[in-house]
Amino acid sequence: MIEKILKDWKKRVGNNLDYKNTDHLFELGSMLTEQGWDSEAIGILIENLKEIDIVRKKQPDGSFGSAYTVKKHNPDRGQQLVKKDASPEDLEKVDKGEPIDTEKDNADGEREKIGGKVYTEPLEITDKEFQEKNKENQTKTNFEMPDVVKNNPKIPKKYTQFIERVLNTKKNTKDKNNYSGYYGIGKAGAGNTDANAGELLSMMATTMNRKDRAEFFRAVDEQIANAKANGEKLYVTQAWSRSAKENSSAILRMMYDKYGKDYEIAGSAWDIEEEFEALGQDYAKKGYSTDIMFTVKVDGETLKEEISLKQKLKNQRLWNGTLSSAFEDDVLPKHLRQKGDNEFQKSQVKNIENFYTDNQPNINEFLSSEADDFDETLNIVAKQMDNKETNQSLIKDDFREFMSQYKKDLAENSDLVFNRDYVKQNLKSQGKSASKRKMDKISVTLGRMMNEYGDEAAGNFVTGQKNIAKEQAREVAEYINKSDEAKESVLKKVQEKLPLKSVSDGDESIILGEYVINKKTMEGVFGTDDWSQVVEQLKVNPDADPPTIEYQGKVRGKDVVVPITTIGIREDGEGYGGAHKFEMLVAEDFGKNVESVSRDIFGDQEPIVFPDSAATLRSKED
Repeated sequence: MIEKILKDWKKRVGNNLDYKNTDHLFELGSMLTEQGWDSEAIGILIENLKEIDIVRKKQPDGSFGSAYTVKKHNPDRGQQLVKKDASPEDLEKVDKGEPIDTEKDNADGEREKIGGKVYTEPLEITDKEFQEKNKENQTKTNFEMPDVVKNNPKIPKKYTQFIERVLNTKKNTKDKNNYSGYYGIGKAGAGNTDANAGELLSMMATTMNRKDRAEFFRAVDEQIANAKANGEKLYVTQAWSRSAKENSSAILRMMYDKYGKDYEIAGSAWDIEEEFEALGQDYAKKGYSTDIMFTVKVDGETLKEEISLKQKLKNQRLWNGTLSSAFEDDVLPKHLRQKGDNEFQKSQVKNIENFYTDNQPNINEFLSSEADDFDETLNIVAKQMDNKETNQSLIKDDFREFMSQYKKDLAENSDLVFNRDYVKQNLKSQGKSASKRKMDKISVTLGRMMNEYGDEAAGNFVTGQKNIAKEQAREVAEYINKSDEAKESVLKKVQEKLPLKSVSDGDESIILGEYVINKKTMEGVFGTDDWSQVVEQLKVNPDADPPTIEYQGKVRGKDVVVPITTIGIREDGEGYGGAHKFEMLVAEDFGKNVESVSRDIFGDQEPIVFPDSAATLRSKED
């Protein structure tokens, strides 16, 4: 009967029964009254329950059996007191006769109230298993997570364990500990250890009060300093720690501005469906690039705050690919497409063939002789063509081998005609690939070499190759400005890394170090927080260097131009690559605008470092 009563009682108040809790006892009394018990019987039962313990009985082999209830446990009779819902790790401690951390048990009970079993799940491998696995990578100084963090019920248990393990691990990519799965985090650990740890540090710190957060970062920073002193490298660096401090500060200042002082952070979640659901949120309605989420209690209502974390805006790359990959097949007009046999490559080849035809005598003379300063000149040309030393070496080696083969062929055929077909044959004779890129690379190297020696026609050829590429890039930029479909393709690339539409829709906020982009910031920058209105005023400026996507409109009655991204359209291998790279970076001025507006709005709310706020766990004493 007792077991059934306990089971029914737990359904009402949760698994963490407390016989001294008046609310729990009231629920018990109400339940028994509904079941037909009289008040005297209920009183006797409650008194009996107060004397009941849950124990495990020692078995002949020295282990303990399953948990059961007794009136009062007796260690002398081989009974071990234990919580009925104890974790496997706690049961293992009981078997060994080790004490159980009741404070931790209480924290797990509080976690379960917030997020259910998802919140109390440990990592997939035990501490003992991890220590054995990580033996060769263990840091000299052992890091132990502060108790105030371990027992913070607003953080899923496994993340405090994960950060602790990461801070006890030296970098070793051979063991693949640069991936979070190494630490037993399960399906959530597909990403890189440093980035995942950075996001979780920000999430965890945001839930803490000022005192606990300071203790947390002191411990983290001390371990980072110890590792540096010991000549060890960690995945959690000082930069990641600083970023987490700034992120949590910015998030709290944003919430303070939005909700005032009487708000409470009720729970936190990483970008994991089960955690969203455990906190009562619909993952299907998640923001486009949300990294972490908080539930916030305001005036009795539970609200959701989703955060997209960025380390910085400056030089933030939004897209890096080829022109062909940036647009679907039919978005660009035929003369601007670069797949297969295309107009851009044909123009390059035609210019090369004209160079060969119009300058045949000078080409033959140059290739037949070798100037005293040939190597020095080739070094200059290689540096002009590529800024990487390894690539420069390849350019020089390829050209020397080409010239050597040419002299052999000329010795066999004094009437040798230098044209594009010959360049192809020359490369094949060397056993090399005769792709367009390799053939044209030789041609451009030749033109640049001859230009260095004063050949005007060669200089015109090199300039012509550059201009063909630049004109193609300019036409693409102009077309993006004219075509809604092309502009939409570009804006989708922006949205992947800079989710301004999600911010406008209220789905998430962007935190960039100590700065905030939310609806209020957007209105400060653009004069409106409506993304559709912003989009209507976006223009591509093809005359800027590099071309930019910019907002041209009115902000508080004044005409403004706000560059958002730069568009880098450049040939990958100037004059010979045959295809353009398409790269987008956050414009420097946009970052400055965001920082200025964010500072104006949120800068006076709280100090940047460890702000005190009315978030959950912020006690009255702080």
